[in-house]
Amino acid sequence: MAEKGIYKEIEAHAKPYLDTRCNEIHVSVCYAMAERLLSLYPEADPEVVLPAILLHDVGWKMVPEEKQHTAFGTRANDLETRRIHEIEGVAIARRILASLGYDRGKTEEILFIIEGHDSREEALSLNDAIVKDADKLWRFSQVGLETNLRRFDVDRASYVRWLKRVIGWLFTSAARDLAYRGLADAGAPAVDETDDLDPLGDERGLPRND
Repeated sequence: MAEKGIYKEIEAHAKPYLDTRCNEIHVSVCYAMAERLLSLYPEADPEVVLPAILLHDVGWKMVPEEKQHTAFGTRANDLETRRIHEIEGVAIARRILASLGYDRGKTEEILFIIEGHDSREEALSLNDAIVKDADKLWRFSQVGLETNLRRFDVDRASYVRWLKRVIGWLFTSAARDLAYRGLADAGAPAVDETDDLDPLGDERGLPRND
């Protein structure tokens, strides 16, 4: 996944916290998505974006697995548990970055992004937007799609229709392009008259994490 020295170190420190909720593969896909977005937005700061992606979900390790399914996905409604993973993630990320002597200013921006990567619905900077988009692009990848179909126990057609509707949640045009491309690679049909019938419920108020 990470190739540059410091990012490999951050990845190694994060790894013990990622052995839950399919997070190792999730973070790997998100990291690749973040690199693609960074190549398209050179004004963004990889020294903020890449550590934030590597560390954004370490807090799930502190949430009992029997509670995790209530806090993410298409039917999640446990906002308190979802918030816990962000708060715990900030604490873990702070310790990891401090132990590596990471730049303090960049650390504070990374922690700010992690603290609201799911619960804060707006992006407050380009770095924040890229982290949020890279996180959500997981669901449009082949491995993310197949993983979510299994763990959310929904049929493919229904889930793909839902995915089409939530592409609008992505902040950058490049991320939206990647999402459409991912759906096409997965064999999703073009938008048609049935796409406004969402069997998973109205997207308003649904949690934006998975």
